[in-house]
Order: sequence, then C-alpha cells, then structure tokens
Amino acid sequence: MRWLDHEVPRTGGRSVRELIILTGGLALTIGELVSPGGPDIGNWIVYAGATLLFALRFYLARAVAVGACIGAIAQQWPYLRRGLDFANLETLAVLPLAAIALLASRDLVERFEGGTSRYRLLPNPWQAFSSAQIRTLRWSCYAAGALGGLLDHSLQLSGLADPPLWPRAAMIAIILSIAALSLGRAIGLLGLWVTGVAVAVLIAPQVPAAEAFFAGTAYDADALVFVHSARYVLPMFLLAVASAAIATPFTARLLRRTLRG
Repeated sequence: MRWLDHEVPRTGGRSVRELIILTGGLALTIGELVSPGGPDIGNWIVYAGATLLFALRFYLARAVAVGACIGAIAQQWPYLRRGLDFANLETLAVLPLAAIALLASRDLVERFEGGTSRYRLLPNPWQAFSSAQIRTLRWSCYAAGALGGLLDHSLQLSGLADPPLWPRAAMIAIILSIAALSLGRAIGLLGLWVTGVAVAVLIAPQVPAAEAFFAGTAYDADALVFVHSARYVLPMFLLAVASAAIATPFTARLLRRTLRG
C-alpha cells in the first residue's frame, strides 16, 4: 500500500499514513476525555503525548506511538485469560494492533528514527546507530514501557492506602532510562537491565499466589500485593524478564570493559 506513503500537498510534507495516525491519535485523546467511566489520566497523557510528538515530528514519535500501542495491548490481553467470553474489540486490542500495522512502515522509520531532527537544539543521535542497535533500543523500551504501564495500572487497581514504594521507584527508573536512550545514551540500557532484574526478583514471589487467586483456589494472602490486579502479575514478571534479557548483551559488554579497564 505505497499510496499511504505519498505526501499530501499543503501538509508540511506529511504522508497519507501520517495524517491517518494523527487523526487516530486525536480521536483516542478526545475519546479518553469523554469516556463514560471518566478518563484514565495515565492513558490520556500517553495518548496526548504520543499524538503531540507525532504532530511535532519528533524523531522518536513513531517509536513512542508503537510503545503506547504495546502498552495498551499489555493491559487488555490479560482479560482474555479467563476465556473468549471476555473477548470484545477492547480486550482483543483491535485498535492498537491496527495502529501498529499502520506504524510498521519503512517510510516512517526513515522519516523519524532514521531521519534528521527538525530541531537544531535536539539532534537525532539514533542516526549514528546501526539497524540492529536501533532494534535493541526500541524493543528494550517497548518491554520496559509496557512494564511501567502495568505497574501504574496495578497500583491504581490495588486500592492500597499504603502501597509499597518499589513499583513507583521502578516506574521512575524506567522513565529516566528511556529518556537517556532517547538522547542516545546507551547507559540507559544498563538502567533498564537493573530495573528489569529488580522488578523480576521482587514480583516473582507473588506469581504463585496471583495465579492461585486468579484460578479461584487457595492462595497466600500475605504474598500477594496486587490482589485486585492478579491477572497482571505474571505478565509483569514476564515483561521484567524480557526487559532485562534484551539489555543483557550490552550490560555484559559494559561490565567486561569496566573489569578490563
């Protein structure tokens, strides 16, 4: 569908694909604000932020949008663990999947991650990376971003008056690490590795209790922090492991250089 990559006159060089994405982003942002149950502020910030970055043609806007879609999928698919009776357009994540298909364009990659920054004070450091390095950076951010989203969502659902500090600390570490990677600082991968390992270690003891609670069998109440979001505990553990695993090769090379240094 090459016609999607044709530039539309009088739009500042934007393609048909970009205009569709911007329209969809605006629709999601407005739809979240007027949703019957009230807006989820975290989701609204993600939708509005990704749409704004795309409108400004920030070099990482495409990757941010894909990450937002993956985060939405991570929040919805766990509902399907109870069976296809819970399947609908929302839990199947039809819109995020369609958006990813639209965003998965070589033309967009060349325009954004591989393109020259439009802002002199904020050059695009990702241009200096190889395709393999960019894939590593992207997927580590996707996994960590989805993990951060689930941690935030789980805390909201927990209803705890005095929640543990580590989920918020992990979310802050993820944000700072992704920000470092956005500026081309590969040390952000080390931050994601440390955070992924820490979250995996902290949440692993909750997995058996969460799965037992989810299955409706006896469980250790003292071990389970996220009682009201038990369906997310195993996905969070898997995302933490994935985030650490993706960053492991870089971390290993960094440690080898440090020890030899």
